Amino acid sequence: MYVEPSTVDECCAAIRGERIPQDINNSIVTRSSLIRGIRLHFGFATSDEVTKLCHHDAQLARARNARLIMSGEIPDTMTPEQQPYCIWHPQLAPEQTYRNLFQRHPEMRYQVGRACAAAGYNVLYQELDLLPDTAIAEEARESQTAGGQLIYDSLMSSPHRYSVIDDDDLTIQMGNPLSPAYLNGDTLVRLQLFGRYISPARFAKLPIPDIEEDMHINDKHSPTEWDPKLYEEEKKLLYQPLPLDLPTVKKNTLTCFAAFEGNIDRYVRLSNPKRDMGHVHALAIVRGIYHNTMSARWWAEEIAQNTPRVQAIVSKSDPLHSPLSMIKMAISARRILINDPREFAEHGWPTDVPEPYHIWWPLRPNKDTLELLAKKVPSMTEQVAVAAIYCDEQLLYRMLNPKPHWRLYLAAQQSHNTFYAKDLEKRAAEQGISLDDGTSMDPDCKALTLDMEPSCSHDFYGGCDVTDYNYFGEGLHWMREGPYWAGFGPDFRTAEFGVWDSMGLADLEVVWASDSD
Repeated sequence: MYVEPSTVDECCAAIRGERIPQDINNSIVTRSSLIRGIRLHFGFATSDEVTKLCHHDAQLARARNARLIMSGEIPDTMTPEQQPYCIWHPQLAPEQTYRNLFQRHPEMRYQVGRACAAAGYNVLYQELDLLPDTAIAEEARESQTAGGQLIYDSLMSSPHRYSVIDDDDLTIQMGNPLSPAYLNGDTLVRLQLFGRYISPARFAKLPIPDIEEDMHINDKHSPTEWDPKLYEEEKKLLYQPLPLDLPTVKKNTLTCFAAFEGNIDRYVRLSNPKRDMGHVHALAIVRGIYHNTMSARWWAEEIAQNTPRVQAIVSKSDPLHSPLSMIKMAISARRILINDPREFAEHGWPTDVPEPYHIWWPLRPNKDTLELLAKKVPSMTEQVAVAAIYCDEQLLYRMLNPKPHWRLYLAAQQSHNTFYAKDLEKRAAEQGISLDDGTSMDPDCKALTLDMEPSCSHDFYGGCDVTDYNYFGEGLHWMREGPYWAGFGPDFRTAEFGVWDSMGLADLEVVWASDSD
């Protein structure tokens, strides 16, 4: 989302608590910046200008009230709409402040309980008499405090646990909470709130809950205190059955790996249907669909039923790189790969499904399927011709007689059968068509690589050591060329190497070094 430089200055000033931006009702960037500034600065939150705004704006009032509470003050008046959800970041209040808040507003006892878990206030937590809540348990476990450990132990010793606090909806379900509930890594714990990106100069919504209602915005980059490295116990969860209660783990890596393999059971358990998916997450899903028919069928059902998972994708995704479009194309491609033409055989290509380009790997459809596709969907003649080249269906290629194009020529150059390249060169010369007009920026270009999942790493961002197989990151910056979108897909070979570390094998770099001697 582009933001004018003048607006950037306004937003940064608001984050620093210096002044209120002019346009806070028509721009999510400026509004989020103001909320961030109010939550950060007590003086700004209590200024006459901000106080006046909060009289008729419940969201701003929640930010102001959170700041007051974290500064040790209980707001004089606070309607239900003005009660903040997160009152434990960016600052923890004194224990007595939270006790006073509970006494004056007992309906906020679960927010107070969550704050106790983050701060390690075990004595106050026991006074609250709360249902054993999974979000509070996860917050307490990650608090790195002695009191938090006591809270966690007491919650885990309970025979029943509940899901009262919901970070995605910012709700407290005291009336009819879900039970039994298990720890599933869905809580945005305080430790994760420290990491922020430079905004609003380049503003993007992250696929995580917005429990502070400020869209995780900041005027400078703040490194996360959440260690991105996967430890040995976390690596085990990549290949062992998942426990009912997930331990501390980089859940995004587990989720993407389940999607990458097309493992529906693990993916459904690990993924959160209410949250938007990141780009690498979407690519992992597409890869799993290309390789797994049952994954394709499950996603097709999700789309047909318009489930909450699909609605979250539709409502929050960048339309230019829509994960839903990528998933739809992958589903159709998988059906073509297994020679199922029913999607297009009777009425042509469905109008609500984008046409896939890559339809020849990891399986090879037979000649009849490709011929029917070209007949029923003339707009896909080019990719059928590419498939004919890679599958070496020379009779089908001759029948199609495709117009020479640089993408066809790129595919032909990689075929062991020289007929295709020679034919394209001959006909291109006769028709005055250049076969050298290709560009690596073409979204289908990388899909024309013969080896779709090569064993060598592609350093997508630069500056990475390709021998650093121990790198495990939530961002999953390692990429490999493939057909999934714009030629790049997620590369999990670092994980596939790493799960063998506990077997006591020799260091990989040592093996390579000795082999080269």
